[in-house]
Amino acid sequence: MTENDTEKKLNKYMITMRWYVETDEDLVAGAQETDQKLLKLLRHKEDGTESCSLCPTRNSEGYAILDYNYFAEEKKQVYMSVEKVKD
Repeated sequence: MTENDTEKKLNKYMITMRWYVETDEDLVAGAQETDQKLLKLLRHKEDGTESCSLCPTRNSEGYAILDYNYFAEEKKQVYMSVEKVKD
């Protein structure tokens, strides 16, 4: 701060988003292999193509993978499915 305390203080916040994905296999949450499979799936656009290097889904610093059934209703929209991925 300056002598007169006129410098503006900036506040930082962490925002988390929920992206729902689905797979054709039953995965164990917390396993490193599972995390990598789900993050790879998440790193696709809604049309199934890979996202660019600047996309928020490519640059996650932290994540939590939770079982969908505990946090959402069946009618909740799924962001990405293995059926949509184009390799």
